[in-house]
Amino acid sequence: MSKFHQPTTRWLLSLAVIVVLAACNGLPIGQPAAQAPSATLPPITLPTSAASPTTAASPTATPTSTITPSPTTTPTPSPTFEPLEPTPTLAPLGSEQRQQIFERAWRLVQERYLYEDFRGQDWNAVRTEFEPRVVAAERPEDFYGLMREMIERLGDDHSRFTSPQEVAADEERFSGTAVYGGIGAIVRTIDAGGLIVTLAPGGPADEAGLKPRDLIVSINGKPFTDTAAFGADGPIGVVRGQPGSTVTLTVQSPGGATRDVTLVRRVIPRNAFPDVVAERLPNSDVGLVRIDTFYAENLDALVRTEIERLLQAGPLQGLILDIRSNGGGRVDLMLNTLGLFIDGGSIGSTSGREFRREQEIPSGQTIPQLLGVPIVVLTSENSVSAAEMFAAGMQVLQRARLVGTPTAGNTENLFPYDFDDGSRLWLAQVAYRLPDGTLIEGRGVLPDRTVEGDWWEFDASNDPYIRAALEELQQTATR
Repeated sequence: MSKFHQPTTRWLLSLAVIVVLAACNGLPIGQPAAQAPSATLPPITLPTSAASPTTAASPTATPTSTITPSPTTTPTPSPTFEPLEPTPTLAPLGSEQRQQIFERAWRLVQERYLYEDFRGQDWNAVRTEFEPRVVAAERPEDFYGLMREMIERLGDDHSRFTSPQEVAADEERFSGTAVYGGIGAIVRTIDAGGLIVTLAPGGPADEAGLKPRDLIVSINGKPFTDTAAFGADGPIGVVRGQPGSTVTLTVQSPGGATRDVTLVRRVIPRNAFPDVVAERLPNSDVGLVRIDTFYAENLDALVRTEIERLLQAGPLQGLILDIRSNGGGRVDLMLNTLGLFIDGGSIGSTSGREFRREQEIPSGQTIPQLLGVPIVVLTSENSVSAAEMFAAGMQVLQRARLVGTPTAGNTENLFPYDFDDGSRLWLAQVAYRLPDGTLIEGRGVLPDRTVEGDWWEFDASNDPYIRAALEELQQTATR
């Protein structure tokens, strides 16, 4: 049975991802070294475009480039856009089928849930409360809403019940076949507004000159932070819409003034967004690889391909793996990705009521050109689930230094249970522990070097996390 872990719910535009297993919230713990960086590497040349910070840094006062906003007049919708396929209607369920689904879901929690005290819930009382309501709920929307509400009573931010529609959407996202009408941007909600994290190359937002780290301040004149003004689907639901229609965003680049950008929505496929992006940093032989998820088919192969592409231009003196915005994913893909850098070994174990399992990195999968190359992993509070396990594995096996802020501490492991109607229960069933047995749920993986400040407030050339990572690589290479 596959194990999954659900990520946090702050990812909005393209990935409402359900994530495989994740469990790592821990203090750095020394373990036998695995592929220790070589001390014979030549010194790493730091890029000269900005001063190196130590911990705190201030946002750059001037944007590095001028972006011309799109016209504020309403463009004429293109007649070539095709409407999206409608979401399938939920099929009605008879009272007997509703009762069977309810009974099985309730018993799975009763018998297999990670916490035998149900996190303080009286699970028998929950049954007494919900069973008659489920039997009486003739509309499928009401039934699935009640099932979702019942599982949410556990309050672990991981377990959840998904309707057949949501299951289909999850599977489309994983396979890369999902489509929606929108602007081609992945947006994360932060206190100041909507942070653009990733753009679909050639999409409306990309063509209008929007960039990662730009902040959406308002949508059609309504403040992004006024969530009540946008209805049940929130501000991102308003950004999405029928292809050919328009939306006006008020956007601010790091250190810049706000500007209005009017975009024409298009059909955006899920695979329009690169899950892995790699580049050589300017004026150095250091590679930067951003891994935004572990919930994508062949994710480890994508990472390998991107790194090998960088190596085609010559050897690397250092490598930075950026998982600051990684909401988690499948544990098998995460372990396979670790296998690109570490040749076998255990990153710890997962255990629950019924079993304990070592989490083993596969052997014989490493990228040969990276042998001895020092690595830094960038982390943040938005590194969640399997991303935390990845960071912990790289740290505890001494293959990388961690730079950034503590991870989310959201690492319980989910198991999926499918029902005859197409719905699915994701149940927190096991928890991840470091090799020494430390349970780190709720604490987060602690970096070796802490960097203060929100990285998205800086343009890329002045990112204090990357600057600190370069210093770490230089120090490692000269030891």
